Amino acid sequence: MRHTPVKYGILCRVKKEDRLKLFLASGFFLGLAPIVPGSFGALTGLAWHLVAVFAGCGDEAVRAWCFFGALLFSAIHYWLTPWAQRRWNNPDPRHFVLDEVVGYLCVPLFWVLPDRPAFPVWQLAIAGFAVFRILDAIKLPIARYIDRNIHTASGVLFDDVVSAAYTAALMTGVAWCC
Repeated sequence: MRHTPVKYGILCRVKKEDRLKLFLASGFFLGLAPIVPGSFGALTGLAWHLVAVFAGCGDEAVRAWCFFGALLFSAIHYWLTPWAQRRWNNPDPRHFVLDEVVGYLCVPLFWVLPDRPAFPVWQLAIAGFAVFRILDAIKLPIARYIDRNIHTASGVLFDDVVSAAYTAALMTGVAWCC
């Protein structure tokens, strides 16, 4: 008797031609987590940042790496936004997490650290990630306005960039005060 594999999971419900789009749109499938998909998806941005930090790159090289990542993931975001909005029938689908990836990558782009911060940069990155996710979830005033009123690819992306700016300001203050 021949064994027929049982197909479970979301990939079985996605057309073959859409699997790459789903892989990218969900932050390498991390955004498909059943709880807090934005936070799981944003881990892609944190990992991108930490690759350069742990590779021993200098501050400017890390910033350039994050800038390149933000541009790359923004381009993919703009390409996939119409597809994701149709797929999940929502102007800002929760499993479409490229905006969170770009948002996190803007945190190290915007922050201004002292030459010798009191904490290692990788610790600041993890703390910045946590602060970013909290501020992105609560949507401070400008981010809240964008989230509620601008339902284009830019609106979906820019509320996270604004949350990144708030996060970077807070992290800069912590880095300089400690």
